[in-house]
Amino acid sequence: MMIAQEALTKQVLKWPARRRIELAEELLASVESFATPEIQAAWDKEIAARVQDIRAGRAEGIPAEEVMAEARRKLHEARHLSPARRTRTH
Repeated sequence: MMIAQEALTKQVLKWPARRRIELAEELLASVESFATPEIQAAWDKEIAARVQDIRAGRAEGIPAEEVMAEARRKLHEARHLSPARRTRTH
């Protein structure tokens, strides 16, 4: 199974970015929520509180572009530090 997954991953990584994003979205949507009702309730409460703070001016949001750029940077950095990444030969 692992060899097939690696071969599939190599092939998919050759696809254009938009197509890879669409696949990732489909895969994520196919996974049922793994959060327990208690965890989901806690997240819902936290999200509501944060939205309320932003609307009341007690907190300031971060533009999505900045969040995504930071997430990409951290992901890129993590990939380079990953032990699995270090053992691969290209």
